[in-house]
Amino acid sequence: MKTSLKQLLLLTAILCVIAAPALAQTSAPATTVAVAGDPSAPLPDAPAPSTDRRPPVAATGRRPVVEGERVIDREFIIGNSVMLGSTIANTELTLRCLENHYCSLVPGDLRGHKRLYAVSLPTALGAGVAGYYLKRAGYRWWFVPAALITTGNVVYGIHAAQHMR
Repeated sequence: MKTSLKQLLLLTAILCVIAAPALAQTSAPATTVAVAGDPSAPLPDAPAPSTDRRPPVAATGRRPVVEGERVIDREFIIGNSVMLGSTIANTELTLRCLENHYCSLVPGDLRGHKRLYAVSLPTALGAGVAGYYLKRAGYRWWFVPAALITTGNVVYGIHAAQHMR
């Protein structure tokens, strides 16, 4: 298959977009400039080494925790409420799908109201607790456990809704 000019330009553009962050982080090579035109002048002393061995904030994925900042704030409540709502909706849609004998891939042990809720609600609670501890520790991606559970609930809820007619 012969590549066209459009394909080559598109590939070049994608490579430039991918490589741009890496190229922007490189620094220019260090150069020494002689003071007052004297090449034999001594260079200034190097800075003292740092005794702080902690990695920089960007390397840990954490942000500094501000004193007095609340962990359970508006974003936390909204994220976990959406997760809990999607969990309940997915459970109900799956139960209705099971009643119509369409969802055959659900294990036999989970084919009841109490059993299905006994699995889905503790899973959502665990994701909420994990998000709480991640947010309290200062991680910026504290919402990922709730987002994963919500995404799974939406995907399986849509599947159950399509097959329950």
